[in-house]
Amino acid sequence: MDIHTKSVQIPDVAWPQNSVVPPLYQTAAYAYHSLEQADRVFRGEEEGYTYTRGGNPTTKALAQLIADMEDAPAGVIAASGMGAVAAAILALQPTPGPVYVAREIYGGTAGLARRILDPLGYPFTWIDTHNLGTVEQALSTTGPGIVVLESMSNPLGRVCPVDEVIRVAQQLNSRVVVDNTFATPYHARPLAWGADLVVHSVTKFIGGHSDLILGAVAGPEELIQKVSQVIDLVGMTPDPFASWLAFRGARTMALRMERASANALALAEALVQIPQIEEVSYPGLTRHPDHGHAKRLLENGYGAILALRVARGREGAERLARSLKLVPFVPSLGDVMTTISHPVVASHRELTPDEQEAVLIDPSVLRVSVGIENAADLIRDFAQAAASVDHA
Repeated sequence: MDIHTKSVQIPDVAWPQNSVVPPLYQTAAYAYHSLEQADRVFRGEEEGYTYTRGGNPTTKALAQLIADMEDAPAGVIAASGMGAVAAAILALQPTPGPVYVAREIYGGTAGLARRILDPLGYPFTWIDTHNLGTVEQALSTTGPGIVVLESMSNPLGRVCPVDEVIRVAQQLNSRVVVDNTFATPYHARPLAWGADLVVHSVTKFIGGHSDLILGAVAGPEELIQKVSQVIDLVGMTPDPFASWLAFRGARTMALRMERASANALALAEALVQIPQIEEVSYPGLTRHPDHGHAKRLLENGYGAILALRVARGREGAERLARSLKLVPFVPSLGDVMTTISHPVVASHRELTPDEQEAVLIDPSVLRVSVGIENAADLIRDFAQAAASVDHA
């Protein structure tokens, strides 16, 4: 054969079946020995893969791992956390209907509901998930739909009575999607509370190293099949390499969350004592308005996210953020290192000023994603940075 022919041939190599970790199948498509074999796979009569947009062994391994951590029968991976949220909503409600979004939620989710779903005929309604009466009234007035909320809210760590909200929603024939990104399966498994589907931004704590973009949905097999179809047909497919990276990160998630959660509590308790920080919002603090719900619903601690309200408004917040030596400003979260972000500038800029005010977010608020460093080092760094606020 000519070199041009040789160079494109696939070697007949026996792939090992006893690899310690799932291998990376970085392929777009799959070859078959016959038309009959391909037809059987396409019909679902024989196990196999046809095209990575619809499935990939590496991605399947990650989906199953996350499903197992969520105590879910099945799972599926999307190209991003927002892709996972969108696919979950469209799978549960393929024809237009109401979408009810918790007042305290990630700005991107609000943007999806307002900018994409509402124009398509999915009426977008805010609900106060801390008030079961208003939830019931909204669902009774507008009609059955999809309720989207977080097990732990972004950025203030609010924890509503999620199990009771789910009960009310389902009594009114509505389905519930819970974003479990902040709590992770280490602290919460919302399917046990009755959620229909659980979603994650795998980019955050499950991946854990700020080196990938992925989302995940976990739930009953029948619903996950519908979510998978949406992901396939809309093209929300993850790259296999990102799935391989996320699988590697997911295996240390419990250890990282154990350390990060303990660090977050220690940091929150220390920051309460610093005069330049007017408020520390962390559900592990007894003064947090939702400490009771958090203590009842969460396991193994209270998560790795806390929020600070800094004296002197935006100027003070910027001075503190710029003065930190160990903590970079990063408009994301979930890394092994501690990072800081500004919700008004980054994660919640989709919200109008009135909507930000309604959930107590203003330019003085900073969000801290606590990592696995030594807690004493973090406390010292925040203390010296807070001192600079007086010079703002």
